[in-house]
Amino acid sequence: MNKADVVKSLSIHTSLPEVTCRKVLDALMVTMEEGLSNGNNIVLQGFGTFRPWAQSSREGRNPRTGENCLIAPRTSVRFRAGKDLLKVMNEEK
Repeated sequence: MNKADVVKSLSIHTSLPEVTCRKVLDALMVTMEEGLSNGNNIVLQGFGTFRPWAQSSREGRNPRTGENCLIAPRTSVRFRAGKDLLKVMNEEK
C-alpha cells in the first residue's frame, strides 16, 4: 500500500474528498517528522509508538569491491506496535 492508496482509503472511510485527505496525511507526516527530529516519542494509543534512536558508527563493507568502510553514526526511528494493532494482525481468518 503506497501513499496514494492510503489517501483513497481515508477518503472512503471518512467520506472526505481525496484532496482533503492528502492534506491531512501530509500534515500528519510533517508533524511526526518535527516531533521525532526534536527527540520526542510519538505514541498513538493502540496503534504503536515511534521513537528516535541513535545508531553508532560501525564498520561496513562495500559489496562491489569488498573494501571496508566506516558507516557514519545517524539517528533512526524505531516502531513498536501497540496491542490493538497486534490483535488485528494476528486474528484468525
